[in-house]
Amino acid sequence: MIINLINNNFKFDISNTAILFYPRISVIDDSDGKELTVILNENNAFAKYIDNGDVFESVSEVDNSLYDGARCACVRVAYDVFNKATGLRPPWGLLIGVRPVNFYLKMQAIHGDNCESVLEKSYLVAPEKINICRKAVEMRKSAVNKLYEDSYSLYISIPFCPTRCKYCSFVSYSTEKEKKYIEPYIETLCNEISKTAEEAIHKKPLTVYIGGGTPTCIDDISFEKILQQIEMCFDLSECFEYTVEAGRPETISESKLCIMKKYGVNRISVNPQTLSADVLSAAGRKHTVEDFFKAYDSAKKYGFDINVDLIAGLPLETVDSFKEGLKKIIELDPANITVHTLYIKRAADYGLDSSLYSNTDPIAVTQMVSDACSILEKRDYYPYYLYRQKNTVGNNENIGFSKKGKECAYNIYMMDDIQTVLACGANAMTKIVKNGSIDRSCGTKFAYNYIKNNGEKNK
Repeated sequence: MIINLINNNFKFDISNTAILFYPRISVIDDSDGKELTVILNENNAFAKYIDNGDVFESVSEVDNSLYDGARCACVRVAYDVFNKATGLRPPWGLLIGVRPVNFYLKMQAIHGDNCESVLEKSYLVAPEKINICRKAVEMRKSAVNKLYEDSYSLYISIPFCPTRCKYCSFVSYSTEKEKKYIEPYIETLCNEISKTAEEAIHKKPLTVYIGGGTPTCIDDISFEKILQQIEMCFDLSECFEYTVEAGRPETISESKLCIMKKYGVNRISVNPQTLSADVLSAAGRKHTVEDFFKAYDSAKKYGFDINVDLIAGLPLETVDSFKEGLKKIIELDPANITVHTLYIKRAADYGLDSSLYSNTDPIAVTQMVSDACSILEKRDYYPYYLYRQKNTVGNNENIGFSKKGKECAYNIYMMDDIQTVLACGANAMTKIVKNGSIDRSCGTKFAYNYIKNNGEKNK
């Protein structure tokens, strides 16, 4: 698709709108016979879209009552011609950002009680999505109220996994292939933890989050060394939430659970992603459904708040199998249930296999997410944070649900960019939030470079 812009420079927004309707399209290639022209005049925006000879047009007035009236009008006419061409109507409307809750709060600050009407009529957001945002805003209040000036959270990255899942695009390394890097990585990480603590010597973290990868896939000695280093270097007396993303059920052992309990961890993830054996196998997960239930039961005995992840849209998953799996998860009574939408990225195995992507039905995936929202609310689980990504099947979102009072505060702070996060490890992003601005620095992407550079961050 070729995109021509006249009297406007909203290429980023309009290109991302095109991707909502055509997820795998290139916006710089004219070989597909698609061409979009968007013209902005003083009072209106006009779009003409040619799709292999078929012509679609739209015009929209510029609404100067909106803070982004010109941008909104240009995106709206692009959305409209793509809707006419495809029959699709992405439920998030003109919103292309990853943080819809932040946009809801922005609209609330500008338009007050009229914000939801503005979201629906001006930004074309579907009522059910507005409803999710409203509930998330309410659910996040208790975590937000715990913030104070200069408070921060600590994130630790352990980018190793037993194997790489086919849907995964994260920077993570198989423990079998990259075993030689684990010991030097832990040494470098512990040094960075010490340096980071020195920089924040008079401050205490409110939350600690150890993510990956799968942190529990490394050996017990290395795993305990990291938790011990955190305890030695940081004053955790104000830390009310300490999370380990255990993730893969086959890595959760009694010894790991004992270590976590010993060092004050109070929240872990145990993630089956699906309760269908065929879907697990197709996704490249090496654990069984029985492994998940066994790991969950073991973790529950230690009194952890447990989060369980499911992915809507994995190949071979059906609406019925997803719903049945969700109901079984609910019966376990976890504190949190996170529903992710399958996210197709070119770096993942699924992204390299177009046949897998084309066989994933966006309508079915949308139904899975809708069913999850309905079923979970009836069982007293409510959305408390959500985010969106490009190339999610059906343009659906990722939603964290929790029981009231069991929200993961770190997820809220990190996703909404409302608290400083000090991060250690490869590809770990430090965010200094101060006076409405955010200063970011990131650990080098790959474990071997992280070791080579002694944990130095890239500004």
